[in-house]
Amino acid sequence: MIVEYERDINFNEAIILYEIAKHDADLVKNLANTIKQHYFENTIELCSIFPAKVGLCSQDCKFCSQSIHHSCSIEIKDLATLDEVTEYLENVISFPAKRFSLVTSGEKLNDSEFEKILDIYSYISKNYNILLCASLGFLTQERAKKLLKAGVVKYHNNLETSSTYFKNICSTHTHQQKIETLKIAKEAGLEICSGGIISMGEDMIERIKLAFELRELKVDSVPINILNPIKGTPLEDMKIIDQNEIFITLALFRIILPRKTILLAGGKENALGDKEIMAYECGINGCMVGNYLTTKGMEIREKIDMLKFLDLIF
Repeated sequence: MIVEYERDINFNEAIILYEIAKHDADLVKNLANTIKQHYFENTIELCSIFPAKVGLCSQDCKFCSQSIHHSCSIEIKDLATLDEVTEYLENVISFPAKRFSLVTSGEKLNDSEFEKILDIYSYISKNYNILLCASLGFLTQERAKKLLKAGVVKYHNNLETSSTYFKNICSTHTHQQKIETLKIAKEAGLEICSGGIISMGEDMIERIKLAFELRELKVDSVPINILNPIKGTPLEDMKIIDQNEIFITLALFRIILPRKTILLAGGKENALGDKEIMAYECGINGCMVGNYLTTKGMEIREKIDMLKFLDLIF
């Protein structure tokens, strides 16, 4: 029987667990999975995203193919129409996806684009039975309230990495700007979703720092992406960390954030291949299904079948 702990793990204890995991990874992974079972049993939350605007981003994030600062071969797309969004959504809702998010490139949408995206959200909220999320760059209080009114329930803005490592990843905006957007969304009544990308050259200490920064922000869900090195980006030659280190990272996030939804998001197919199935034994209780922003994911049906094989409940 698992009992509630009086307090959450602290930073030093997390470091000790990592040291233990170097010699006995299974112990830490099993602990993470036990915690997940306690709070979420055998359930898993599925979400899907749609790239509603692609490319021409003024920011210089080193991992991203959409930046104007990099030389990547991607298809530039203006803001999607309602028909384009609903065509994709019709496919998603035939599966047990709980959440659906529109994602746009750039620091933020201009006023005209934002009003159009509000109309799309309003239509979906009235005509589809799915929870709506948004990832539209930096927010103002006014915009956050408008999104809430249009039916959006959760706002996403990844911290990407820890505050101390962020300078190695981006120079055109700050870690603090991301935090401010998350605080604005939360104050407006939206749930908040924020995580990061691992395997960008950071070490485990930086990943643990990120987990604690997310805990301090009281985020509701945490997507963990694994770098998919894209040709033309500064990280195109970055070596992906060992799969066992990925599993230990996932486990530590669960232990540090025991009651949060932790999703395995972008890059999982590329980094883990047929070992992805093992990630769901490390405390993960969420999965992003379908394609990503400029890269392909596993077909949704195939992903659902894989998760059903693990007896996970949607």
